[in-house]
Amino acid sequence: MIAKAAANNLTKVSLELGGKAPNIVFADADIEQAVNGAMMGIFFNQGQVCCAGSRLFLAEGVKDQFLEKFKEKAEKIKVGDPLDKTTMMGPQVSCDQLDRIKSYVGFARDEGATVLTGGESPQLEGGFKNGYFFQPTIFSEVNNKMRVAQEEIFGPVVSVISFQR
Repeated sequence: MIAKAAANNLTKVSLELGGKAPNIVFADADIEQAVNGAMMGIFFNQGQVCCAGSRLFLAEGVKDQFLEKFKEKAEKIKVGDPLDKTTMMGPQVSCDQLDRIKSYVGFARDEGATVLTGGESPQLEGGFKNGYFFQPTIFSEVNNKMRVAQEEIFGPVVSVISFQR
């Protein structure tokens, strides 16, 4: 509707087409590059972007190897004070957003997804406690019917769905 209205008077517009953006990793992928791409895709800007790679489709043949490296790297992300140069991930935008993320983690657990890593607010170093922080979170054993696979979270939470090919 917006595109049609803009076309009638030649108005320049950009339409947002993001939401549950997938990353797909096939068996012949360069695993290291794929892990690095998936890391940037979901954990950039604390996952608070409409194009965050919040769904990760992994071929069964590379799933275990990929998840081992992905988990290892996610657990090395330093969450905390965004003014600290060693921090890699700052806070969520608001308390409401943090609560939203936590509720989705609860939905995922209730629906049978497995928390591979993360899933809660971190214990921060140096006593820094101001802010709405959440750990980089990886869910495995996700299927397409789960809310965490269908609905936008806008946080550092990725849903891993395996496939055979």
